[in-house]
Amino acid sequence: IGRFSGGNPNVWISNAWSNDGITNVQLTLSNFGASGSVLDGSIPLVDPTNPGGSPPQELFDAVANTTAASASSSFLVLIDPNYKQPYEDKFSLGLTYRTANGYQFDVDFLHTELVDSAIYQDISQAIVGQTRAGSPIYENVNGRNNYMLTNSSFDAAADVLSVLVTKRWDNGLDASLGYAWTDGEDISPMTSSVARSNFDNTALLDINNPPPAKSNYVVPHRFSLRASLGREFFDGYETRFTIFGYLQEGQPTSYVMSPNGLEESGAFFGRHLLYIPDGPNDPNVVFAPGFDQAAFFAWVQREGLGPGFVARNAVHAQWSNRLDFSVHQDFPVGFDRVSGRFFVRMYNLMNFLDDNWGKVYDAFFFSQQAVNSDVNDQGQFVFERFRDVFATNLLETRSLWQARWGVEIRF
Repeated sequence: IGRFSGGNPNVWISNAWSNDGITNVQLTLSNFGASGSVLDGSIPLVDPTNPGGSPPQELFDAVANTTAASASSSFLVLIDPNYKQPYEDKFSLGLTYRTANGYQFDVDFLHTELVDSAIYQDISQAIVGQTRAGSPIYENVNGRNNYMLTNSSFDAAADVLSVLVTKRWDNGLDASLGYAWTDGEDISPMTSSVARSNFDNTALLDINNPPPAKSNYVVPHRFSLRASLGREFFDGYETRFTIFGYLQEGQPTSYVMSPNGLEESGAFFGRHLLYIPDGPNDPNVVFAPGFDQAAFFAWVQREGLGPGFVARNAVHAQWSNRLDFSVHQDFPVGFDRVSGRFFVRMYNLMNFLDDNWGKVYDAFFFSQQAVNSDVNDQGQFVFERFRDVFATNLLETRSLWQARWGVEIRF
């Protein structure tokens, strides 16, 4: 049992010095308000006495005279004065049991409580209303896109249970079979280094106060197998055959809709959890002309989604499997305390045997936007366009087989 802290990227802290509105002043001068042209040189872009290239004096003066009173009130990054370093309380319990015939069983359980989780809030926005379905509506009230690193008022938790069985036989064979179950939450996945990306890349209903939800990084079920056989076909020099494989469920992702009408941060992509109407006449939704209701409700049925807001990370990528195989052969080198080994390693053996085997899948990095939407004056979601999306992303390069061979000299 213990308390652990640290390890959070320092760039989250440094962002406040990168974009504070005073030391980093960004200006654009698009109209000099004078006759002439920069093309013919009648309006110089550089000081003739400094051909190295000073900017137009107007811009230079604006930057030099920037003070706290005249600084930018938008596109800033800051740190909450009451920000605390996040920490985790962990409790682990392990059991090892060996049987009389040589089997070893290892069972481990780990429980984690996440406290003061780091999140970004857009303090330029405030709640000004809500949709008929109950989700908040935000608008800019204090500048625009001002992100503050702060702590969540929620705590999150995670549990991991693993079981491992190992056995070694007298004929040189040893094997292990393992299983791991994971159920983990977080407040924000904090996927990025830049403040805006961290703020934008969380599927949610309330942009400034996300509750705990299933973590992006959860692999609910994973089975692993290792078997290795060593023999001395040449006296004193081992030949070893090893296989390692796994079968695991994919990581989760979220189905979302547009931020239009729900916030003014200008999110690059949809991140508001998708609302599933209970039918064509749901009072919380208006279907715009041209919206493909038949395709949408067929997709809802295919994905097994029920009415209401889809939970964050409610859907998982499909299962993946992979099997690696290697052969190592020791050989003499002729020097004391120096050994040699020739090896052949086949990665993703199953894909080598059949192109349709050994495929590795993962969830998409960004949440999947199924509906382009807006909010009307009555607080109803306006469904404008449907996009058939899915959770599974095939990782092509990791799904291919490859073989390597070489020689190792060990000193």
